[in-house]
Amino acid sequence: MDDPIREGFTVKSLFDVPQFKDAVLLGGEAGLNSLISRINVMEVPDVIDWVRPGELLMTTGYPFKHDPEVLVPLIEQLASKGVAALGVKTKRFFDEVPAAAIEAANRYGMPLIELPPGTTFSDVVREVMERVLVSESKDLTILQGRVQRLSHVLLHGDGLSSYLNHLQVMIRNPVILLDPHNRRTGSPDAEKLFELIEETEWVKFREDQTPETNVLQIGERSVRVHVATVPDGQVRSYLLLILEYSAEYGAVDTLTINWAGRLLGFEISNMQARKNIEVKYFDQFLQDWLAGRIVSTVDLRLRAEACGWPLAEDAVYLAGVVSFWERKPEVKSLQELAKRLNWESDSRGSDLKWTVLEGELVVLFTLRSEEIGGLHARQQLTGNLWTILRPMIQEKQVSLCLGREVSRQAEVSGSYRDAKRAADIRRVCRLKDETLRYNELGVYLLLYRLQGTDEMEEFQRLYLNPLLELDAKQQGALLNTLRTYFDCNCNAKETAERMYLHYNTINYRLDRIKNELGLRLDDPETKLLLQLAIRSNDIE
Repeated sequence: MDDPIREGFTVKSLFDVPQFKDAVLLGGEAGLNSLISRINVMEVPDVIDWVRPGELLMTTGYPFKHDPEVLVPLIEQLASKGVAALGVKTKRFFDEVPAAAIEAANRYGMPLIELPPGTTFSDVVREVMERVLVSESKDLTILQGRVQRLSHVLLHGDGLSSYLNHLQVMIRNPVILLDPHNRRTGSPDAEKLFELIEETEWVKFREDQTPETNVLQIGERSVRVHVATVPDGQVRSYLLLILEYSAEYGAVDTLTINWAGRLLGFEISNMQARKNIEVKYFDQFLQDWLAGRIVSTVDLRLRAEACGWPLAEDAVYLAGVVSFWERKPEVKSLQELAKRLNWESDSRGSDLKWTVLEGELVVLFTLRSEEIGGLHARQQLTGNLWTILRPMIQEKQVSLCLGREVSRQAEVSGSYRDAKRAADIRRVCRLKDETLRYNELGVYLLLYRLQGTDEMEEFQRLYLNPLLELDAKQQGALLNTLRTYFDCNCNAKETAERMYLHYNTINYRLDRIKNELGLRLDDPETKLLLQLAIRSNDIE
């Protein structure tokens, strides 16, 4: 059942008060239906800092006795603050209200009333507030009924959509709930307007740190929006938006929204508590899956479904480890980072799941069938990850070490082990690539496996040590020249260009290496041995 139509105590009703019998409406007739919720007296020039919406403001004119024209900008400021009306007592400090002030009152639709010289402000305050309180007692009766109905909706678990629907019926305007990601849930009338609103319009509600009222562009129409922060205890709270689209937003509506926000805060806090438990359960599931602790495929699928993440049959999975070049953050910091990354990934609709496993920041990619297409799809996938990750790690330098893609859910742990091994190789071999794939590590994979063996030590003694001794005599020039020469596919001219040296200088250095080592650089086997020696020097 809808609320009864409430007229309230309006500016127009003032003229029924005995003290206003001889008052004259000078301008601002468009605002006669504005509701009066309180009364205030202005006898200081900076009153604009203290007024409140819905006030009837009265003055003897003392603050502008030397310059009545000050009324003109003041009226504009009072209108923007939502003041219901301004009553000015003339003949004491100035004779008449300036014509420009009357024009301003008409322009901004704020009633400007000339009070008789004999008006006693204390009598006006008593009479007006008696009528306001009578009106507000009716409002409180309406409010009590609304709060009971809204509480009933939440207690019976009807959900946020039903709650917003009831709220729309009560205040006769569309209602929108913005979550911390700016995702929207709306009442029926609000959802019809979503397609008319640009995405950029929602951002400004987050940018304004003290939102109360704002303007939303809906197609060609500018609509006033009343914004209430839902007290849910979150860093970025939910916002409740009321679009003054279908009916005027009254005082009882403001009270209703205040209570509605509080009730929503309790409900969202409960939802968040449940979500935190679900997040912990999902995090444990993800760790168990990556670590290979879930043996049965049936158990794997059941646990995924229990986490609200049913596994797709045709998906491909890829595990990655974020390897920090310098000192790795503590595990607790990594866990907080993983939470933030999951939050951001979720807000972007990305199939990235983050966790901390064995002291490493780990990510699991899920590639749907439509995304399994080729190099471009893979590059876009990692590109999306870097878009999310870079702002989180700020100036820290990291590499993304990827395992192999697997099409079977039971093989995800193998992809993780490959990614972890790739991260170890990156650290040991001091690689600085942004993205490293396990199946593209090439010779580094071989050298890593041989690290510390007698065979590796013997190889380095025969081929690496002579290079290092020769290079020491030339202060590091020869080894770097040889490395670049091999990187340029043994092209001396390209090597010279890349090193910004003369072609003859490169040839001189190459001849020096051949003569000192007694090796032919045009022999394929010799080139392979020297390249392996140079790469083995990268290993710590």
